[in-house]
Amino acid sequence: MRRRGKKSTGSFSFNIDSLMDIVTNIVGMLVIIGIISSLSLRSKDFVFETPMVYETEKASIIFECRNNQLFPVSQNAETFYYRTYAAYQEVLIPVPDAQGESIAEISQPGSIFYEMLNQTDPQKQFFYFIVRSDSYDIFREARKLAWEKNIEVGWTPKPKDEIILFSPYGERTKVVD
Repeated sequence: MRRRGKKSTGSFSFNIDSLMDIVTNIVGMLVIIGIISSLSLRSKDFVFETPMVYETEKASIIFECRNNQLFPVSQNAETFYYRTYAAYQEVLIPVPDAQGESIAEISQPGSIFYEMLNQTDPQKQFFYFIVRSDSYDIFREARKLAWEKNIEVGWTPKPKDEIILFSPYGERTKVVD
């Protein structure tokens, strides 16, 4: 009697059990690494510094950061703002097409901010920034330049379209570390 052989189907088949074992082992190791790293992060203490606000007797030099540009409010304000008064308050309304100084310009000799950096007495004056939501980049750069000159800095965030009001009954500008 003759034995019957397997019929040839014409296609090549292979066993992928070894490949599945390798993939399963790799996934298992990734899960173990994830668990170990999350457990090790639980034991770490993360410290976030809270800005400290304090009053000072120093005079403030005020700037506004809007449209990612820097505008001096304390000096040359008439170039950048219309000034009016209402109910014991000084109101500054931005001149529509006024151009302030860009991030690249504020560190250049001859710019208004650069000159004010060099003329400011850190023992008697500090910089105060009114920061709009679209201008945090220029604020950070201006603050860095002020800190390099040992000038203290205060700031407050303001909505993009809120006008600037100054009042004898308002809040004093303060230093923020």
